Amino acid sequence: KVSHIPFEQQAEITIRTNFFGTLSLTRAMIPLLEKSSSPRIINVASSAGRLSIIPSEERRKKFSSEQLTLNELEEYMKEFVRDVQSGTHSHRGWPNTGYGVSKVGIIAMTKVLARQHSNFMVNSVDPGYCSTDQNNNQGYVPAERGALTPFLLATLSTNENQFVTGQHFYEERAISWMYQ
Repeated sequence: KVSHIPFEQQAEITIRTNFFGTLSLTRAMIPLLEKSSSPRIINVASSAGRLSIIPSEERRKKFSSEQLTLNELEEYMKEFVRDVQSGTHSHRGWPNTGYGVSKVGIIAMTKVLARQHSNFMVNSVDPGYCSTDQNNNQGYVPAERGALTPFLLATLSTNENQFVTGQHFYEERAISWMYQ
């Protein structure tokens, strides 16, 4: 049986692991990537991170702003955790999902990093609801199928015509972050 962790505690764990863990690893890898002839960052996101899960239009605009910085994004993620812990997240325009907000953060981070490192290919991918041990193989997408788009992005030619950055992908194509 899976133990239930209250949302007030789970939000912090999820944001720390999914968002801040990814950001920390990425920052550690940037110096190595800068030495590469074909630097790439491919972040695994999810349809749970579609921008439309954020009820507040003002918050959606902040996350999708072309002027958003990593520092601002980090503060938004911390704000979500504080608002959940204080029980004010719904009133302050946040959804009831730490996982979804963590993935919104991943996609926003991808876009910021693509702007900051214009010679890197930085993209995010929604692999679909993959059948894995993590979900007791309940997913409807074989893991091999979910891995195809990240693989294709990782192996794209460095040809100028194939340079793709700052995009969100699902099933081998760039899609709207709103999932419309």
